[in-house]
Amino acid sequence: MDNKLTIKKYLKKGKFVIPNYQRGFKWGEPNNDHLKECSVGFFCDSLIKAFKRNDEEYFIEAITAVEDDNRIILVDGQQRTTTLFLIFIALEQIEYLKSIQFKLVYDVRKDSDNFLNNLLLGDSEKTIIEDENTQDIHYFTTALKKIREKFKKLEEERKIGDFVKFLNDKVWLLYNVIEETKAITTFISLNGLKAVMKDEELIKSDLLIKSSRYNKPESNSKEELIGFEWKINEDRSRLAHNWDKWLYWWNREDVKKYFGTENRHPLYFLLVTYWNSENSDENKKFDFDNFKSKFIKDNVSAKNTFEKLRKLQKSFEDTYNNPISFNYLGIALKTTTEKEKTIAYFLNEKDEKKREEYTLFVLVNSTHLESINKTKEKDQDVEIRILKAKGAINLVNEKFVYNSAGNEFAFRFLLLLNVIEDNKLNRKFNFNIWNERSLEHIHPKSKAYYKDGGNFKDGNNNDLGSSKPNGKEWLNRDEINENGSEHCIGNLVLLYGKNNSSFGAKTFEEKKQTYFETSSDLKFESRGLLHTFSIFASSEWNAERIAGNKIKIIKNLENIYNGFY
Repeated sequence: MDNKLTIKKYLKKGKFVIPNYQRGFKWGEPNNDHLKECSVGFFCDSLIKAFKRNDEEYFIEAITAVEDDNRIILVDGQQRTTTLFLIFIALEQIEYLKSIQFKLVYDVRKDSDNFLNNLLLGDSEKTIIEDENTQDIHYFTTALKKIREKFKKLEEERKIGDFVKFLNDKVWLLYNVIEETKAITTFISLNGLKAVMKDEELIKSDLLIKSSRYNKPESNSKEELIGFEWKINEDRSRLAHNWDKWLYWWNREDVKKYFGTENRHPLYFLLVTYWNSENSDENKKFDFDNFKSKFIKDNVSAKNTFEKLRKLQKSFEDTYNNPISFNYLGIALKTTTEKEKTIAYFLNEKDEKKREEYTLFVLVNSTHLESINKTKEKDQDVEIRILKAKGAINLVNEKFVYNSAGNEFAFRFLLLLNVIEDNKLNRKFNFNIWNERSLEHIHPKSKAYYKDGGNFKDGNNNDLGSSKPNGKEWLNRDEINENGSEHCIGNLVLLYGKNNSSFGAKTFEEKKQTYFETSSDLKFESRGLLHTFSIFASSEWNAERIAGNKIKIIKNLENIYNGFY
């Protein structure tokens, strides 16, 4: 077959399909911050220049495709093909496109497909767009505007007809046909770094293709072939709809912040959790090739994998929607160094008490295996996780916790105490605080003092001179019993960092007034921290209260952990 085609012959080949593994249409926007012109603009300029030069043969970049009956599945060249279509639309060549039965299909993008179909009908305004922010449609409309701008001069010169003839007959491309099995790898190799798909996107593509694949009917009757194609498209659309629902959920800001998705693909934790739970070979890493060879070998395994992913996604959503499991997993996610294993444990373990136990020991730096296997210290008949829990509690029982070895555990234990209060109300805790966390001194450290040699110093170690500070706002460190100080756990609460600055060196009464002030326009998120709330609800704050609060917190922590020793 001659692979050198004019645009006319190319467009007459059949129905052009943009497969699901292709990225959206983006030629309507500038390529980067340094280039003001977009690819559509460059493409139009090059065609117009060739037309004005009266080139006998002008080649654009090659097209690579899979041929499936009358379907041309575009592996490389979707941007050029779509732009050619938009040029014919912008130049009012709709009847011509209809006469050659040209059709451009966006495989699983319903809104994009509707928009393009309505362009052929001459009324894109009838398009019902489910998502007004659909990326493709934005770029389609931007591209159409750009094309009309570029051809305005030719239109004024009444040369549009001549240009269309030139475009059809004298613009050429190389048309390469490949096997369907090589489509994805060819797509990657041809596009290189400019459009490398993440493993998650490749998995989606292969799952959708193979899950909706059936044996072609032996009959060549038109009705059976149409029914066969309809069934494939129906199943592929249904599966794509499910995938898009998962993607929508994982793209929610609250979900991304909770799981800490960061720069990963939104579906990373869904797919890697499935990989870890179903893959027995720990030497194989999670990537597209391994996932494909293990779980997407054929249409049967692909359908099975898709169904298991659907159930796993439901487990994620159920865990997230249940306040208690949400809260315990939330603590674990903020304190573990083995996030993937922690997530898998919570999805598999349905016993809420065991989830709580796991979280408590992860919080004190126990590893995943130490938490679930109760691993014992070598030469000692005691669990490592218990040693770590007791060690962490001992650190926050010290006289000086703030900015010392126990500082991190003070954050973690105060987080735990606040979460427990939300659990009592069956309420989800707002874990956004973890990236904005702050330890606040209930009695200001600048208003506490101690004797150092012949002089007095405040809690910031600033010299106050030889005279003992006077006034009810001052706290004598030496009067705090139970090995306490202004820097002990009894005088610390968890706050949002942005609220911490509202307190400064204010007295307890002033801080209390600020905390409970409701008339201010400022959003004071720390008011939602129920353990912190209970502290500021105290009628007074002094050395006795600090010592008493320290005892209460330590006993509370010991009682919590003693239930699992």
